[in-house]
Amino acid sequence: METEIKLNASTLPSLGAIVQDPYLTNLLMPGSGQQIAMDSRYFDTPDGLLAAHGHALRLRTENESRIMTVKSGGPAGDGLHQRLEWSVELTSDDDPLANPERGFELDAFMRRAVSDGDPDDLLYDILHLVAGQTLVEVCQIVFTRQAYDIGYGDTLMELALDEGELRGGGQSAPLCELELELREGDARDLVALGEELAIRFGLVPENKSKLARCLALAGRRADPDGSDR
Repeated sequence: METEIKLNASTLPSLGAIVQDPYLTNLLMPGSGQQIAMDSRYFDTPDGLLAAHGHALRLRTENESRIMTVKSGGPAGDGLHQRLEWSVELTSDDDPLANPERGFELDAFMRRAVSDGDPDDLLYDILHLVAGQTLVEVCQIVFTRQAYDIGYGDTLMELALDEGELRGGGQSAPLCELELELREGDARDLVALGEELAIRFGLVPENKSKLARCLALAGRRADPDGSDR
C-alpha cells in the first residue's frame, strides 16, 4: 500500500528553498538527500482498459534503473492518496514492454513481482486485463526529484520535491509539487506533517495524481466516474 500526501507548490519562487528552512532541517535525516532524474511513461490499451478500471501501468527510469509498476487505488481527499502498488526493477533480459505491439507479457511481470510463489489475486486480475493485448504509451512525466528521509514523531517518511513537466496528447504542463510518503509508522503523523507544511509554506493539497493530470492533457479520463488515481 502506497500512502502519501501531495501538495501543489507551483506558487513558490523556489521549491528547493523549503529544505533550507530550520523547521525542516531539524527533521531531515543527515546524509539522506539524493537527486533522481525521473522519466515516467504510462501504458494502456488503445481504448483505455486499465484506466477504465482505475488501474495504471508505469515504466519509469530512475537515473540508471528501470522500474515497472502496477497501481490500483481510489479517489484522494485533502491531498492524501492511498493506492495498492506492485513494482519490479527490470533488467535487459526481463522487459514486459520490449515489444508493446505484441502485448503485455503477463508471466514476466508476475515472476518478478511475486517472490513467495503466492500471486496476489488483484494483481493477477489487473494484469489479465491487458495480457496479450496491444499497449500504447498514453502520457509521459519527466522531472527531477530531490528526495530526503524525514522523521516526525515515531514515523519515517520520504520527502520528495518534484519539478518537471507533464506531457500528454501533444500538450504539456509544468509540474511542481511536494510529496510526503509513508515509509514506516503512523499515517496520522503523515497527515499532521502535511498540514503543517501546507500552512507554513502556503502549499495547496493536490487531489489529482500526476497520471490524472497527464490523462487530462491527453483528453483521457482516469476512470469511468472521473475519480483520480
